[in-house]
Amino acid sequence: MKKISTKIFLIFIAINFHHCTKSNDDKALAKYTGGQLTKSELIARIGNNRFNKIIASDSYLKTINGFVYKKIVFDYHEDLFDNQNIVNDIHRISNDQKLKHVMDYLVNNYELNDSIIDFISSSELAKYTIQDIVVTHRLSYSQHQDRSQKEAYAIANKILERIKSKNITFDEAVSIYVEHPSIKIKNGVIGPYPYGKLPKEFSDVIWKSSPGDIIGPIGTKFGYHVFKTIKKENLDAPQTINRKKEIKKEIKGGRFGFLDQHTDAFAEQWFKKFGGEIYIDNIDTLWQIADSIGLFEVPNGISINSLDKTNYQRPIAKINGKNLTISWFINQAHRQGKYKNSYLLKAYFLYNTLKDILYRYSAIMWFDENKKLFNHHKTHNYIRKMQENHLLKQYINQEIDKDSTLTDNIILNRLAIKYNLEIH
Repeated sequence: MKKISTKIFLIFIAINFHHCTKSNDDKALAKYTGGQLTKSELIARIGNNRFNKIIASDSYLKTINGFVYKKIVFDYHEDLFDNQNIVNDIHRISNDQKLKHVMDYLVNNYELNDSIIDFISSSELAKYTIQDIVVTHRLSYSQHQDRSQKEAYAIANKILERIKSKNITFDEAVSIYVEHPSIKIKNGVIGPYPYGKLPKEFSDVIWKSSPGDIIGPIGTKFGYHVFKTIKKENLDAPQTINRKKEIKKEIKGGRFGFLDQHTDAFAEQWFKKFGGEIYIDNIDTLWQIADSIGLFEVPNGISINSLDKTNYQRPIAKINGKNLTISWFINQAHRQGKYKNSYLLKAYFLYNTLKDILYRYSAIMWFDENKKLFNHHKTHNYIRKMQENHLLKQYINQEIDKDSTLTDNIILNRLAIKYNLEIH
């Protein structure tokens, strides 16, 4: 893109622009149709000291121009842009910044108690071997059977009941119910594993068990587990003197899954506060329809943008008493930079993407309700600055794409004339 010029035509300056004098009044420094740039606004952006230096210098007009053009484009972006993606960008910029502040708040306020540190420290001194039966479903991460979550959970409960009632042995259950051939050949035995190798919700249960324990169903991304603890292997390797300090730092960095658990619990709490609910069965049905009508693109998967082709109108979730269809999620995906161009390889990724969008949406609402926890004024100004910069650049690019003979000067002058810009 051509460098944005801060100069305007001399004739235009002579007709419309009057240099500002020093004043203590919060007067309008520039006016345009439906809006203005005030002294207090400019000071809020650049600081009082910089404002006092600029106002008496030759860079005054340049500074005013730089801010007022951005303000005009922001105020009239819905009229100026014919590309909905650009309009969505200003929401994405705001959302991403708010979420960053929420995540920083959660990390900074996550207090680790000694029991967690001690648990990990002791857990690292042992490896576990288990005999595992996993009942998969259509929303499982790995290779799965064609069944719903409810059906999988019911089967896992049945397996556990049969084993504990001594209807069958665990070995017999493995031969009957284990689905993956490579695991069945090993009689369901996996491990030995160090702590943290398996999903956290699974590891925590295993490392609190004793050899011979039969436990389940435990839900993970792979399905529902019914397992028997086979062996606990104690490790002789000495730990470093500062290992507990290292563990704390590693947890804060995301290892072992404790930080994810903390943030997920927060998201779940506020999601429920806003009356959030996810309709898993409907997500399952949506995926089956999308797959059946040929939306899967090899090797990428199903584009989240293509899901509207399913014409599936049943609600996927609800929040604040409002039922949400797939159209709502597609729109939100475009306002979340992380997901606007997502491809989904299986139903597992569809479910987790939609859930994450809902949790992010809830976190943003929480941010807006708890502005006192953040430097709201500073955050608002920063977001607005990023939005205005982005929109002005995109607007100039858009106009040049329409007519390559245009220059930045011409585009900005036309903008000034269109909205009756006057600088005082």
